[in-house]
Amino acid sequence: MSVNDRVASMFIRMIQGETLYLKNEETRYGVKGRTIERYIKSIREYIEDSDVNLNFVTKINPPRYCITKNTDIPFEEILALLKIVIGTRSFNKPEFAQLRNRLLGQLSKEDRDKAVQLTNSTVAKYVPVKSQYNLLGRIKDFSNYISDNLTIDYKYHSSSGIVRQGLALPISLYFDTFYFYVVMYNEESNQSFPYRLDRFEGYAVSKAAKIKMPRQLKKDDGSELNDTYLLSYGNKVSFEFYYSGYPQTALDHFPNSKVKQTLDNEVLIEGNAYTQGLVLWIMGQGSRVHVKSPASLISAVKDELEKTIKYYE
Repeated sequence: MSVNDRVASMFIRMIQGETLYLKNEETRYGVKGRTIERYIKSIREYIEDSDVNLNFVTKINPPRYCITKNTDIPFEEILALLKIVIGTRSFNKPEFAQLRNRLLGQLSKEDRDKAVQLTNSTVAKYVPVKSQYNLLGRIKDFSNYISDNLTIDYKYHSSSGIVRQGLALPISLYFDTFYFYVVMYNEESNQSFPYRLDRFEGYAVSKAAKIKMPRQLKKDDGSELNDTYLLSYGNKVSFEFYYSGYPQTALDHFPNSKVKQTLDNEVLIEGNAYTQGLVLWIMGQGSRVHVKSPASLISAVKDELEKTIKYYE
């Protein structure tokens, strides 16, 4: 193998994310370290003199060399994204593997091996939420519908088991607690509702007339998500409840809430949320929560408790 062939081979391996160790390269090519350093110098000078989006990195103890792209995401950000994707459990195993490989592919071989080591135990035990559909293609489709203001015909399997068909305008896409949701405006009811992305049995761009959503009905997606815990059904209410658990637990679930009063063994928290999701959260907290207001929320919690107690009579 000629000198040029060796330099080209080393460059390609580094472009592919491999870190070259000086000692290993001496063994590979049967030459001394100074010769390998000359090869490395040629690669470094080429990168420095060319208009390429690459960085040459030299590390010591032991001496080693790698190439990174200027667009590379730092190791800690890749690791954080990997942990988040694992924690959501939203994607089936093939799609999760695709996402994982894509993220790991942004790293050098050395950092990639470290990220693999730090995620191996959770990856081996990854259990996705049950869904028969791939999500990534749907995320792309609905993102295009929203960007292009396209009306769609859809067939949807609701949580109650009912299959619905209709015509609607997708207006936003968000993620919350395991699932991706698309908010769609229905012209007939003049309202918008969230639909779980994995529950669509079919959808396509409609050949019917386009739906235009009235400007006054458009919602702030960020504010909407802050007022939603699991469900955005029911009326939006201003609430107050006493909470004897760790206050930040409640505040994290309802981002627009705040501690209004600190008492001996509990705090009074006030905020805004949709009734149905709020009731679910309160039920999950048991005796750590008791509602002060409004009366409609107190009544909703009582009704849910009475229904639950009947199962144990």
